[in-house]
Amino acid sequence: MFIDANTLEDGFRAETDVCIVGAGAAGITLAVALAAAGTDVVLLESGGLVPDAPTQALSDTIDRDPRFPFASTRLRYFGGSTNHWGGLCRALDEDDFLVRPWIGESGWPFRRAELVPYYERALPMLEIPRAFSLDDLDRARPDRPYLVARDHPGFTPLVWLQSPPTMMGERYRDAIAEDPHIRCLLHANAVEVSMDAGGRHATGIRMATLGGRGASIAAKRYVLCAGAIENARLLLLSDSVVPGGIGNGHDLVGRCFMTHFGVGGTLALVAFEDGGTFREEALIQHRPGLSEHVFGWTTNAALRGRLGLLGCSINAWVAGTEPTRPSVPPAIDALLAHGSRARIRTRAHVLAILGEQAPHRESRISLSNELDALGQRRAVVDLRFREDDLRSLRQSVEAFAAVLARRGVGRVRLEHEDVLESRFAPDHHMGTTRMAADPRSGVTDAAGRVHGVDNLYVGGSSLFPTSGFANPTLTIVALALRQADQLRYSMP
Repeated sequence: MFIDANTLEDGFRAETDVCIVGAGAAGITLAVALAAAGTDVVLLESGGLVPDAPTQALSDTIDRDPRFPFASTRLRYFGGSTNHWGGLCRALDEDDFLVRPWIGESGWPFRRAELVPYYERALPMLEIPRAFSLDDLDRARPDRPYLVARDHPGFTPLVWLQSPPTMMGERYRDAIAEDPHIRCLLHANAVEVSMDAGGRHATGIRMATLGGRGASIAAKRYVLCAGAIENARLLLLSDSVVPGGIGNGHDLVGRCFMTHFGVGGTLALVAFEDGGTFREEALIQHRPGLSEHVFGWTTNAALRGRLGLLGCSINAWVAGTEPTRPSVPPAIDALLAHGSRARIRTRAHVLAILGEQAPHRESRISLSNELDALGQRRAVVDLRFREDDLRSLRQSVEAFAAVLARRGVGRVRLEHEDVLESRFAPDHHMGTTRMAADPRSGVTDAAGRVHGVDNLYVGGSSLFPTSGFANPTLTIVALALRQADQLRYSMP
């Protein structure tokens, strides 16, 4: 059921099995999965069922670098940021979970195999019928060549999955309204995690409304699913018992904040065709759950290890099929004209690059002295890139262009020389409460439980130790489903 926290008596207190803060992809998935197993849940959502300006203003941040504004990247109402995502999905690769010696702070506390069954369960949550693979493409179009072969030593073709996109607030609204195991409190802003005197056991979530009402929720387990910025902020704000904030004994809460490099519309690919379209281009003749407009390639583990590269995907948007993408840049007109004179069939594509950012502790979320409308200290976002991040992106694109040129199958052109500099995807917030077996390396353990606290967990992409290049939503949902199983098994 839904309850407007503005209708509760001041000082209201409720008890439940699990209290979840945040009704976005992670929080809704976790609530639905727990309720299906008979676990009672209170789900706290800062906003209502539709957006409103005063609530959205609670997400305002103080951005250290004006090039990287974050206030508009989160949506503070039921469904969270799934209310404006594009639906492009992909699971992380095996390499993303491993310790990579050339990337400091790399390595997840478990292998990819741990998430595989949860990735499968996450697909229907996001209305994706199944995981389309390159094997499917081989069976469907065996007569067409790959632009870059599957067994190439540097690059691997890849496919993207496509959610409709699922707006989780709309998709699961009725289920949550009718579920007797879920109470979703709207306009309920978590302002503090209350702790026992020893600081090792959470005793409640204190919340407040913009209308001035206060309330609290007591639970056996608590899970923060408010996003990478707000998860870190709430832990840091909860310092009345634990100096410096909960889980921050090693000064790690808020650190290793990551996003993705995202460059699109300013690069272009011209493929030279002899016998029709390439196999990747057949992906536009899509089936439900497969991306309609995009195919691509990723640097593989061998090339990354040899050159010390971060993860990177180079994705071709079929020209004219994607309304949000610009047309092919004029910089490639000469190549197109040359192809025409030489009577070589050509096909032009706009490229979109998604690159991994390495985790490092100087990139972080902290607290300012400026207060929001609830009297809470605002978050300071200090996103920092290193030269190696940019070098990796440049080398990945250059290596891909060289492969096409050597094989005589295409060319890559940049519209501007500096197109790869200082570009990023601001919506993909990761890190800040990273998982690690050792509390000196992370805020949470492999289950997302805050080190040193027996009943406080974190969910969502703030858990990611490294980001990979794939959009994070599918992994967020998979992690939430895994966490639901772990919480059920650990309940007293």
